[in-house]
Amino acid sequence: MFRSQSVSITRIAFVIVTVILAVLAGRELYASIRTASISIVAERIERGETVADDVVTKYASRSVEVVDGHYCRSDIVAAGVTLVLAQLDRQNVNVNYDGWAAAASIARQYLRHALSCMPTNSNFWLRLAAVQSTIAEEPASIAGMMKRSVALAPYDQVMILTRFYFWNDFTDATLAAAERALDSDLMTMLKRGDRCRVNATIREISPQLRPIFDRSWTSVGEAATARFRQRCSK
Repeated sequence: MFRSQSVSITRIAFVIVTVILAVLAGRELYASIRTASISIVAERIERGETVADDVVTKYASRSVEVVDGHYCRSDIVAAGVTLVLAQLDRQNVNVNYDGWAAAASIARQYLRHALSCMPTNSNFWLRLAAVQSTIAEEPASIAGMMKRSVALAPYDQVMILTRFYFWNDFTDATLAAAERALDSDLMTMLKRGDRCRVNATIREISPQLRPIFDRSWTSVGEAATARFRQRCSK
């Protein structure tokens, strides 16, 4: 009798687990079908293909709808980041302030959600800092985001060179608030970065970043910086 009860309980547990797995698999399949077009458009943008503004707006809105309710599948969230940032990039604050403000707010909110799903993503921290700086320059807040980006990818050349673009655009106050993280990026870039890629990146340096960059250049020494005088093949 007890053996029969044990078998029955095992079978019931098996059925319950099977049903749960089937429901979860169905949910993921539904999400994949629902977001297939979002991923396709995001991939086209990432490849540098031409995508019409109305298409970007349409699928950026869909991305926000999909993640509403704290949905966190990484590939879907990442595609949405591409779309909401593309939507913001296409806004002109001088022509349509309301449209720009709405796109900036959506991008900030979406990136916060993306980071709640993937808090160790260095690129998302960088993008959130960049979006925040366009909305309002809050040195302490932006510096905190940049510090996290640096801490999560201190030696990733692509991330370092991408961050340089944004360091170059931040105010004196933000650069001062993130001094150690900025110094880390500059020293790593000058010591370890690919000579030709770094040369292309540092071609134009903003007035506020210039003294900090020059200090790092001097600090790494002639032996490290001499290589940047060599010509790069086209």
